[in-house]
Amino acid sequence: MGILNELLEMTKNSDLDLKVKQISDEIMKEERPKFANKSDEPIGANIFLAVQFDDNGATSFLCLERELAETYIVSLWSRLKNTQGSLKRKRTWEVKDTSKAEKILKFYAETLKYVRGE
Repeated sequence: MGILNELLEMTKNSDLDLKVKQISDEIMKEERPKFANKSDEPIGANIFLAVQFDDNGATSFLCLERELAETYIVSLWSRLKNTQGSLKRKRTWEVKDTSKAEKILKFYAETLKYVRGE
């Protein structure tokens, strides 16, 4: 949790959306080199964070997305192994408590553990 506390301190004067974006960007600097195929990464102005994981042979990403100002969802994107085409959004979870960046990121981390089966 040391790095998260450091990032929260660095962004303490930012509004919620900017704070979540800044923290997500820092996490993405570490996650992006781990992607098996860089072209698979879900991208978009409102996709703040994407972590790739193996989901029974499928290429999968768990994303933190902003829907509206201070409104977030966590989404699961997948494509079956050995298939061509785009990733498809398979499932979404609404982030209900968006009062603090820490709570949004904690929900994301808990969902990531769930989809990984941890």
